[in-house]
Amino acid sequence: MNIPEHLNFADLPTPIRPLKAFFKDLDGYEVWLKRDDLTGVELSGNKVRKLDFLMKDALRQGFGRVITCGGLQSNHCRATAFYAVQLGLKITLVLRGQPSELITGNLFLDKLLGADIRYITPEQYKDVDALMERLAADLPEPTYVIPEGGSNEVGAWGYLNAFYEIGQQGRFDAIVVPSGSGGTHSGLLLGKLLSKSPTEIFSVNVCDDAAHFKNKIDQILEKFCRRYHFHLNWSQKDIHIVDGFVGQGYALITQKEAEVIRKMARSEGLLIDPVYGAKALLGLEDQLRKKKIPGKKILYIQTGGVFGLFPLWEKILNAAV
Repeated sequence: MNIPEHLNFADLPTPIRPLKAFFKDLDGYEVWLKRDDLTGVELSGNKVRKLDFLMKDALRQGFGRVITCGGLQSNHCRATAFYAVQLGLKITLVLRGQPSELITGNLFLDKLLGADIRYITPEQYKDVDALMERLAADLPEPTYVIPEGGSNEVGAWGYLNAFYEIGQQGRFDAIVVPSGSGGTHSGLLLGKLLSKSPTEIFSVNVCDDAAHFKNKIDQILEKFCRRYHFHLNWSQKDIHIVDGFVGQGYALITQKEAEVIRKMARSEGLLIDPVYGAKALLGLEDQLRKKKIPGKKILYIQTGGVFGLFPLWEKILNAAV
């Protein structure tokens, strides 16, 4: 397979380790954790794998600035901003919401970098792709538009590559990931389809619903095959979404999510982020208890997000034990 030329800023391969204490009361499963939170520090998290391809595409086409979008505490926006500065590119971030008096977490890092930040309302964010295109046309430098989460046919190469990386590290019956924009799931599913692997791919949506993500992933796969001239067969039945764990909404946590974060820290000595990881682990545990995940050896991908813990410190620490 001819993999497109890409950068190598992600620190790979990321390690895999067993989760023994966190799931100790679950019989019949062996759960492992892939530490994609260890792709770097400033460039930490799963987004860096996608950005390795997206940023190379921007450089190849001669763009001087990149623009992308997300919530106030977006890991993707923070990683994109650091990546852009390290490449000598200008960076514009379109963030949903308004900052509070206390600037912390990823938003603090965005400001530390001097990113050009445009704040928009949740209503405006519904049309964020078109908004970014309009902004890009008005910016002084030729501007490369990166969609939310880096989730498109170019970014999908990041987790297609990751699927093969996982295959070199061990054999798993199923891989489970959080999903906020569909790109990670899309890349893993492409890897499964191209390699004809029996490993099943599941994601727990942390916003929207299963129908939204099935459509989004289906579209990414179609665009990928069209752009890179692959002929693959799949249907939406092959896209496994674990719905029902969005809770109060994207980036909002309740006591349930806070307790998951505390439990992981105190049982495994690991940090799980509040936006993706806490909800995804609730979904994974539910599916394991209901025996809805096939096989016995399961891999959960920890997609990063440690900086997102700091704005929610009070709610997390005050969660009931």
